[in-house]
Amino acid sequence: MSDKAQRKQWAEHLRDEAGAIAEQQVTAGTTHGPVEGPLPHTRNDTSAAAHDAVMSERQHCAAIVASYAEGTKLAQALPDATPEQLQAAAALARHIAEFLRSGTAAGS
Repeated sequence: MSDKAQRKQWAEHLRDEAGAIAEQQVTAGTTHGPVEGPLPHTRNDTSAAAHDAVMSERQHCAAIVASYAEGTKLAQALPDATPEQLQAAAALARHIAEFLRSGTAAGS
């Protein structure tokens, strides 16, 4: 496909997408609006978006792990554990959550 054909196809895609977004907005009403812009189109934008998505997922996972360091989740998950074992498991959960939040690559 030539560059001219690719540009034409891309322009058609953008027009179609703009029409679809406008139609969605009419359907959504005045209380809702688009919250995200177009997808990243450069290598740097894509890398930044991927990094942001990974960090967001790491934060989500860290919150789940940290929830096992507090309250009764560990006792429910490990009903036969001794208080010392529960304390050790809670400390490990806190350590894992901290590791995830730090953004350090696995294996580091």
